[in-house]
Amino acid sequence: MQSSETIFVVVIIIMIVILGLVFYSKAHEGSVKQDIREQRVLRMISLAHALSNWPELECSTLDARDFDCIDRMKLKVLSDFISESRSESGYAFNYYSDLLKRSSISVTEIYSYKDKESWVLYNNSIPGATRESVFIPVNVYDPSDQTFSFALLELAVYE
Repeated sequence: MQSSETIFVVVIIIMIVILGLVFYSKAHEGSVKQDIREQRVLRMISLAHALSNWPELECSTLDARDFDCIDRMKLKVLSDFISESRSESGYAFNYYSDLLKRSSISVTEIYSYKDKESWVLYNNSIPGATRESVFIPVNVYDPSDQTFSFALLELAVYE
């Protein structure tokens, strides 16, 4: 009789420990998901910072670099170059794919003296994946008529 009581107590203690472990794992899972999201946001911010300093896009007037400025002609050329390289499986898309991984980058003019334009600079998105976006205000400089326009650079990271 006493051995069955001991077995019953041991079973109850094991069930309490198992319930505690299940509760702890569920609570820890939420913090792990939060850590993963924080890492994704940090990667996106560092990517956005690096993107704003690309020599392929930065505008320079008389050797003076403007902060958060994108050259319109360089933007058009790079956008066309990357999209053509993707369709031909060329080296340019592979090079930028190593840098940008699963993301998409687009620039949309908000205020312009001319017609508003939009460019898809890079697109390596995953349909149905988790998407985090950040919008960065930039100036778009047109060297042909030396005017500036205001645009938003959208950086979306997929996982």
